[in-house]
Amino acid sequence: MSLPDGEHDIGRLPDCWLTIDDDLASRQHARFHIAGPTAVLVDLGSRNGTFVNGQRIVGRRTVHDGDKVRVGREILVVVRSDQSMDDDDDEGGLRRTLAPGEDTRFPSLIGQLVEKSLRVGKVKEAERYASALTNQLSASPVDVEHPAAKACVSCLLGLAEHTASGVWLDRLFQLHVKQNWLMPVDVVDRVRGALDRIPRVPGHALADYEQQLRRLQRAGHDTAGDVLAMVAEIVDAAGQR
Repeated sequence: MSLPDGEHDIGRLPDCWLTIDDDLASRQHARFHIAGPTAVLVDLGSRNGTFVNGQRIVGRRTVHDGDKVRVGREILVVVRSDQSMDDDDDEGGLRRTLAPGEDTRFPSLIGQLVEKSLRVGKVKEAERYASALTNQLSASPVDVEHPAAKACVSCLLGLAEHTASGVWLDRLFQLHVKQNWLMPVDVVDRVRGALDRIPRVPGHALADYEQQLRRLQRAGHDTAGDVLAMVAEIVDAAGQR
């Protein structure tokens, strides 16, 4: 994830750039100073310290690509990117997180940022984060159970529920069509709940997804029929027949 120039705090306070729910983290634990390609990490007098690559820092410390920053129990990996997160063609960062066997913290972090932005009323910021993750994920085939997939689906559902805008549900179904995912029942239930407040779903991704489920059912996919019945109800409710 790209950080703009400026100061970005990490800690337990809700107005921190990254809020950490961890009793080992201080309220304002550490701060990133970003100036172009240079990132400097400062411990803010935290009780349990801030660590870079296992070493507790004193004062300021310039961090580099691949450095591991520990705040409380959380570990952040510094990844240098020469492209903006808003660039639709920016696949490199996400592909690094999708390496086989790698702990994918990047998508989970984006999910936290979306939730935090919505919580403090920064809807445009949440939309920017979610759009970036969706664009990247669309270009990187993954399984529906992958942490990146779950984080992205949660972001889109959260935005739909918070804004009552059907645009985010349309993007959710676009992603499922493109990735050929079978939507979990709990996700379908959240979609149905969101539709109680959403007047319409634009686009045709919802209907496209219903047709994709029918193809999966004809191909003998065991659980596609159950999901199809629920999605068909949603298509009827959204008036897309």
